[in-house]
Amino acid sequence: MKKKVNSKINSVITYILVFVVGLIIGHQLIIPNLTENASTTTLALLPNTGNFSASTYVLAVNSDQTAGVAGKFFVEIDPGKGRVLMDTNPFLEPDTQQSAETAVQVAENYTGMNLSDRDVIVSFNITGNVLGGPSAGTAMTVATIAAIEGKKVKDNVAITGTIDSAGNVGVIGGVVQKAEAASKNGVKLFLVPKDLLMLTYYERTVTRENVGHGFAVQRIRYVPKTLDLNNYTMTELKMETKGVSTIDDVVKYMLE
Repeated sequence: MKKKVNSKINSVITYILVFVVGLIIGHQLIIPNLTENASTTTLALLPNTGNFSASTYVLAVNSDQTAGVAGKFFVEIDPGKGRVLMDTNPFLEPDTQQSAETAVQVAENYTGMNLSDRDVIVSFNITGNVLGGPSAGTAMTVATIAAIEGKKVKDNVAITGTIDSAGNVGVIGGVVQKAEAASKNGVKLFLVPKDLLMLTYYERTVTRENVGHGFAVQRIRYVPKTLDLNNYTMTELKMETKGVSTIDDVVKYMLE
């Protein structure tokens, strides 16, 4: 009986030893892989020397929504504390400021560079006292990427569109007015969110019907129409329009 008990105890001890050895081996195999994977996702710091600045077009619509306005966006990256600092002239509404912060985040992820030891200083040179809306988000992103990589944004290309944290380009308003403003400033390639290449708008029509006895009824209707944006800009503005979906598409067209 005693031998059977001892045999069972020895079997239990053997199983425990095998389990512990397995844990130790697994730990040795898993931990280096985790460390290796973590190191591959670590962003690098910018070098201490270099000119980290760039600029590009920024497009907006005036306050009465009747005409587009073209200006310039400037970005400069200097030693600092990881801040996004913005010029307050023109006054920037909160959604524009939020877009700038998202633009810097996307630029970091795209380039693999860590700006925690830098300040990103952004400013706008555009007509108007107030700049609102997130539609300059993609333009700010591509200029920040250009500054980080020491590249130049092409002078004859412009972009309008929002940017999200994943680098996707989103739709905006006033695209026709912005296209016209871009063309007037020498832009030859206009980039827009892909969903805006075919636009639906409503055309106001007025009809007048005589009902007798000197009276007439005026009827107003809004008829849906479709506009091929690239066809319009090529025909009327001598400017090509292309649709983009992600920051990768934008960089391909805009940086040299």
